[in-house]
Amino acid sequence: MDIEEDLTIIEIRIKNLREKYKYTQNEIAKLMGISRSLICLWEKGYANISLKQIIKLASIYKVPLDYILGIIDNIDNNIQYKYISSLDLNYLGNKIKETRKSLGLTQDKFAKKLDTKRSSISYYEIGKMMISTADLKQICETFGVSSDYLIGNTDTFIFRTKLNKIKVKDIKELITN
Repeated sequence: MDIEEDLTIIEIRIKNLREKYKYTQNEIAKLMGISRSLICLWEKGYANISLKQIIKLASIYKVPLDYILGIIDNIDNNIQYKYISSLDLNYLGNKIKETRKSLGLTQDKFAKKLDTKRSSISYYEIGKMMISTADLKQICETFGVSSDYLIGNTDTFIFRTKLNKIKVKDIKELITN
């Protein structure tokens, strides 16, 4: 069995970027202020990588966050990125709120589309709670907005193709029919 079968796109891309730019795990660890063993664990899929750490990596490699998250496969060099190295929860919260309102959705309807709690959306929007990498990616994929735009990596609103995901309950219905 190929070990890469069990890795997520994020884990594969952070390793491939490190190798592409010819960094050692030690060098990346030093730049990020973490241990080399944590880099190794991320790359092998044994430890989760936080959104804050992914943002730091995107800044080091000068690649869009959307690329590392697997939202895009090709980097558009016509978009100007800032490559921020830290996350401002208030900024992100305002952008999530702006996105939700532009879609004409209440927090409750927005949360239902994401299969999460309204209270989580409320906390994200006021910058009171750290958003998970998975939740940010789901917002981007569900509503077609760029993670780079939401975090402030670019001032350009970037619309991404929405992914049509099948929910677990729909899969069960398909299997039983």
